[in-house]
Amino acid sequence: MAMQMHSQTGETCLICGQVKQTGIHICNQLICDSCQEKIVKTDVTDWKYKHYVNKLSQLRLKTMKQTEQTK
Repeated sequence: MAMQMHSQTGETCLICGQVKQTGIHICNQLICDSCQEKIVKTDVTDWKYKHYVNKLSQLRLKTMKQTEQTK
């Protein structure tokens, strides 16, 4: 996956809530490189896995809200 540079002020990561400069965008939401790596390495039996799934579920909610607003 290609890393993208963002403005000097950065963007807030959907997962950790910190302002970061690089990461990936999914549904116009940033997931920083650090969180992306943690998500990929987390085993599904680890308690943190559910935390990441819950955070990622916010992507769908925001997308649905944006879709409803454009109608």
